[in-house]
Amino acid sequence: MAPDTSRARTAPSPRWSAVAAAGLLAAGCAFATNSQDPGRQQVTSAAVPKLGPVLVDDKGRTLYVFAADPPNRSTCFGACASIWPPATSQGRPAASGGAQPGMLTTIARSDGPRQIVYAGHPLYYYQADTGRGDAQGQGITQFGSPWFALTPQGQIQTTGSAHGGFQP
Repeated sequence: MAPDTSRARTAPSPRWSAVAAAGLLAAGCAFATNSQDPGRQQVTSAAVPKLGPVLVDDKGRTLYVFAADPPNRSTCFGACASIWPPATSQGRPAASGGAQPGMLTTIARSDGPRQIVYAGHPLYYYQADTGRGDAQGQGITQFGSPWFALTPQGQIQTTGSAHGGFQP
């Protein structure tokens, strides 16, 4: 009599197991850091077209504030954080250029590492910005409030919207 193979299962190949594990690990790291660049961050300033000097990370990516956030507290989670990823840092972030070290701190987040805060404003990236000097998020109103770049002096930059200007 031939053995019953109707219930036989084959083990996944080691190669596919490794690929699946690597994919899960990468997805877990991206979610756990909840930012576009995990690790210790550096905040600096750069002249961004139409905005002038604003805060950026060490790769030149514009950092934004959410006008709805109260001082030193983020209200952007879930779908909001997928479009506006929080700028996070593992360890104390560093300041360079025009960024002032005394204005830089972090706050705890329930969904990842500590979020960078500048002059009381939690900082975020905009997912549609793809490179140095991009500021496509400037002046956009999403999730009930507008988003703006921040000057090295800790002031919200309300001019120079990528979408025709913001009228407060």
